[in-house]
Amino acid sequence: MKYRELIKRVQVYSGFSDSESQEALQLMVESLAVRLNEGERKDFASQLPTELKDIALSVRSTDENRNVDLLHQFMELQDIDEGHAKKQIKTTWKALKEAISPGEIEDVKAQLSNKTVALLG
Repeated sequence: MKYRELIKRVQVYSGFSDSESQEALQLMVESLAVRLNEGERKDFASQLPTELKDIALSVRSTDENRNVDLLHQFMELQDIDEGHAKKQIKTTWKALKEAISPGEIEDVKAQLSNKTVALLG
């Protein structure tokens, strides 16, 4: 799936503006990528459009950023409330699940905390 298609899907699912959909999608890819080991991060990135692949490959996972609460990260970085952050997370995840193979989705989820997986739905 192409980058613009992914943004459009987030926009359709969420009702967000084009720019908010794009920013939320980029933040989601970055937030997921930092929670993955290097091999899985490369596998995840390989299934993304170039614009998102570059984001996923540019981050490095550390114990500190791997353990940051995803919901609070979205709230703090964008100065939004919990409900809005949850909507961003769920709609970007829904779009990503349509762009990435089911096996890769399962591999990504296997490296996320139980709390993060529960949030994704």
